[in-house]
Amino acid sequence: MKINENKKDIKDIVNEILISLNINESINIEIKPMKQKIASFSFKTKTLRLNKYVVENFDEELLHYIILHELIHFKIKSINHGIKFENELRNYFSKNECDEIELKIIQKLI
Repeated sequence: MKINENKKDIKDIVNEILISLNINESINIEIKPMKQKIASFSFKTKTLRLNKYVVENFDEELLHYIILHELIHFKIKSINHGIKFENELRNYFSKNECDEIELKIIQKLI
């Protein structure tokens, strides 16, 4: 699952984030074409799904943010972006950093 020679393996990024979030459960990773989403997480199958286009075309910073975002949902056991989600995300990125990264993601998609 190597993205390209200049980027880390997706599994390595996921494992680093799992450790930083203190998640001790193993998860599955799927990379596949997705029409509407850049990523999603299935609580039922413990599967992180990543859009193939995103994996192939986004840099490591953006991939890290996207994967962290999805795994925070898994950690807090919620699909919502409420205060619990925001507090966990703030352990890694300030509000301004999130806004900047999300803008970069949007710009890459259009």
